[in-house]
Amino acid sequence: MAPAIEAVNYRHVWCVDFEFVALPGHKPRVICMVARCILTDAILRLWEDDLKACPFACDEREVFVAYYASAESSCFEALGWPQPQRVIDLFAEFRRITNGVYPAHGNGLIGALLYFGLVSIGGEEKEQMRQLIMAGGPWTDPQKRDILAYCESDVDALARLWPKMWPHFAESPKRLGQAFLRGRYMAAAGVVENNGVPIDLALLDRLVSKWSEIKERLIEKVDADYGVYEGTRFSSQLFGAYLTRAGIPWPQHPDGSLMLDDDTFRDRSRVFPKLRNLHELRATMARLRLSDLSVGPDGRCRTMLSAFRARTGRNQPSTSRFIFGPARWIRHLIKPAAGRAIAYVDWSSQELAVAGALSGDPLLWEAYEGGDPYIAFAIQAGIAPKGATKATHPVERDQCKSIVLGVNYGMSAQGIAAKSGIHVDRARELLRMHKTTYRVFWAWAEANVNNCLLGLPLETVFGWRIHFPPSCGETINDRSILNWPMQAHGAEMMRLAVSMATEEGLMICAPVHDALLLEGPMDEIEAQASRLAQIMGDASELVLGNGKRCRTDTKIVRAPDRYVDDKDDGTFFAQIMKLLVAAEAEDP
Repeated sequence: MAPAIEAVNYRHVWCVDFEFVALPGHKPRVICMVARCILTDAILRLWEDDLKACPFACDEREVFVAYYASAESSCFEALGWPQPQRVIDLFAEFRRITNGVYPAHGNGLIGALLYFGLVSIGGEEKEQMRQLIMAGGPWTDPQKRDILAYCESDVDALARLWPKMWPHFAESPKRLGQAFLRGRYMAAAGVVENNGVPIDLALLDRLVSKWSEIKERLIEKVDADYGVYEGTRFSSQLFGAYLTRAGIPWPQHPDGSLMLDDDTFRDRSRVFPKLRNLHELRATMARLRLSDLSVGPDGRCRTMLSAFRARTGRNQPSTSRFIFGPARWIRHLIKPAAGRAIAYVDWSSQELAVAGALSGDPLLWEAYEGGDPYIAFAIQAGIAPKGATKATHPVERDQCKSIVLGVNYGMSAQGIAAKSGIHVDRARELLRMHKTTYRVFWAWAEANVNNCLLGLPLETVFGWRIHFPPSCGETINDRSILNWPMQAHGAEMMRLAVSMATEEGLMICAPVHDALLLEGPMDEIEAQASRLAQIMGDASELVLGNGKRCRTDTKIVRAPDRYVDDKDDGTFFAQIMKLLVAAEAEDP
């Protein structure tokens, strides 16, 4: 055991693993737990009936080691046990070590063991045991012994992995604190996953039962305005003809074919609102299977957040199981129960705040702090006069907005022009003005790109990192490097806020990129939302430093109302509801 862990006088360092059954949308049903202390070699083997009382102290002198600790945290929560206060998640630490390269055997526990040259249980044997557990029992006594032995093998694997990984996050008290911070979020994530998002289950069941009929009629109704479908098949040729008729410019591949990916459709529909219903239709037809939504019998949409899966450290929940993943209209199913309310609290222009604060560019921070960074850029660059507003100079503001947002994603003048609809020459000129106005930011951004090209890591203030060593064989994308610090620090902000909020007893239902969804009693929701906004501001200040804070906006929805996305006018959902009623009316 590394002496540094003893020096801080921890009572136990527990390697912990649970086996559980997790049906879609349900909280886990915990089957067993094995824990081994790597300081004392004490071991606990507990079957389902023995898990009523928590066997751990769960105070600051107990360290819990797990691989993907949100699963263990969700088991603690499902059992009614107190959450551990000190967690080291070896998955998060392995992702940090290898972020930017691709481990030969993946990021799972087996992949981590093999990466460090350690012996592992075979993948086939592991899958067989998983199938036995997911069958849900009842199990014979020999099967119970096999399941406990399998659980113990994962605990033993953690104990072998620990000394290999320890030097990577314990080189200093600061590094160890950062690892605890990541483990703290994984503990909170398990609680959030179990909370889930409140769904109108009755309406979902109605939609599922009539979905086949609705889809066919939906294509017919929406496509009447476009004429781009042949039966149920989207035709790129017919779509090209529509674009010509409508006078809408569209990005193309080098071979001249239309770019038909979802990101392009989303960007174009923002510039040309008449395309929104077509974008929703394509997203609905391509990605949405209502039966895939992970909703339990209690009307809660629960799914794994997949923390730290993205290179930026952001969550990557399933786009089919997570209510915020598929087509935008599906979010109308979010509905608090009687007497309850939800609050959607989001950071305002989070990425711009990160860029201004961490680059140290005083003009960029001034633009953010003024409340309208787009008109501020227009004034600072001399595009609009002092005193200009969104009302007095809407064209100039919209053009500057396309540049400010495009820069955050490292977009070229051509990309910004295609996304915003402005001429490419105008985009080049505005981009030049941005680089001239925000010289400090651009020097910082270009230094980040140069460091990556040299094989040096980029790192957040709390230690999440990415690196592209020359040996990784990957072509480095300058645009993703440019955006990485903004996204990665936004993720740090989110993780810290979720941890602080759940520890304070606030019911966080889901993190949604730069926002948190809160639920509470109707008569307490305003006070709780206000407290969450304060926590999110505090988290942003810890990330941004120097007293700088990221603003928040709050939207509250009280029962019996539904959640409505700010970027959705509700027309698509209204059409689906009409088609649902019509389909139900045809029932004998």
